[in-house]
Parts: sequence; structure tokens; C-alpha cells
Amino acid sequence: MERRRRIRPVVLMRIAIIVFCLLFGAQLISLHLQVTDLRVQSEKLDDEISRKQLANKELEESQLDSDSDEAIAKIARDVLGYASPGEKVYIDSSKQ
Repeated sequence: MERRRRIRPVVLMRIAIIVFCLLFGAQLISLHLQVTDLRVQSEKLDDEISRKQLANKELEESQLDSDSDEAIAKIARDVLGYASPGEKVYIDSSKQ
């Protein structure tokens, strides 16, 4: 009769521990990569927030200044093409 070789419980335990350690290591590396990606994404979003806050501040300041007579006159000249009484407007045709 042939004797079957029995695998010892100690060997099975060692194999199980090795497999567990490999899986744990792979999961740890995966989580580290995710954390790194999220940090980069967070830095990008922080930069974007800073730019947006600066733009908002500039808009608020320009809104406060828009009530002045100088700001209204500048908008009338630049956007609407108006001129003050007695003022002559020359248009440079070389810029068109």
C-alpha cells in the first residue's frame, strides 16, 4: 500500500502566514499610492482655491470702485465708445 504524504499543520500555517503577509503588503502599497495621489490632488485644489479667492477679492474691489465717476467714465469710453463733451476721439486704424 502506498502511503499518502500528509502535509503537516506547521507547514500549512507557514504558507498561510506567507500568503497573508504578501496580501497585506500589496494592500499597504496600494493604499500608499492612493494617499500620494490624494495629496497631489489636494495641493492642486488648494492652489485653485487660492486663485479663486484672489479673483473674488479683485472682483469685490472692482465692484466697490465701479460706483466712482472715473470708473463710469472709463466704461463709457472703452465699452460704449462715448466721449466727453468737446473731446475728439481718434481711432488708430493700424490696430484693427
